[in-house]
Amino acid sequence: MRTQKKEDRRQRTEDSQQTKIMSGFCILVSVFFLIAGCGGPLKQLNVSSYEFYRSLQANKIDGNRIGFLTTALSRVSGLGEYKVTISDIIEKAFQKEKPKINIISSRETINSINTADLTDIYSKMLDYYDTTGILKKDYLWKVGDALKVRHIIQPKLLSFTESVSSRFSFFGLSIVSTRETTVKISLQLWDTVTGNVIWEGSGQATVAIESMRAKPVTFEEVAEAASLSVVKKFPF
Repeated sequence: MRTQKKEDRRQRTEDSQQTKIMSGFCILVSVFFLIAGCGGPLKQLNVSSYEFYRSLQANKIDGNRIGFLTTALSRVSGLGEYKVTISDIIEKAFQKEKPKINIISSRETINSINTADLTDIYSKMLDYYDTTGILKKDYLWKVGDALKVRHIIQPKLLSFTESVSSRFSFFGLSIVSTRETTVKISLQLWDTVTGNVIWEGSGQATVAIESMRAKPVTFEEVAEAASLSVVKKFPF
């Protein structure tokens, strides 16, 4: 009888301890959710930029008018919807970081091309560039003449990627998600008379955001950071 009572007391003690442990665990989880939900998402920005090429001619240009071509995209990239947006973002980056440069926007370029009846040549030039990475000299000269510029910038959207990963989980339930958004662009400065590339650089930005309910970072936000980073490398 006494043995049975001892066993019952021991069982009640173990049950009580397990209940306390589970209660503490539930409180810990609740606090974690409360902090994660109220503290706001943690955001990190990483940017990098590189100058791949600079000719001696690039150092002699100072505040001249520069035209912007339509942003190039890979035909298999599926990024066509961002072509106009990235052009606007890059041009605004120049206005902010290089205000002394007289920029002819891609929209003004298109208008001038159409006015000069060079739409077929412009289309062929961009198609040739998409295939070879070269702006054909005779086409380039005609475009430069229509814009009344010696130098033209060819932007290119190299990549736009998004990824999601989970860092913590309780009983298989994901609590914190990390969303990463990366945009990479490149710029080339071309001489419309010689047909040569005189400067080339690239910029990349990655924004990582952590939250229980992490929402994707917009393309525009990341593209702006990437654009500013490469424009700062521009030679004048």
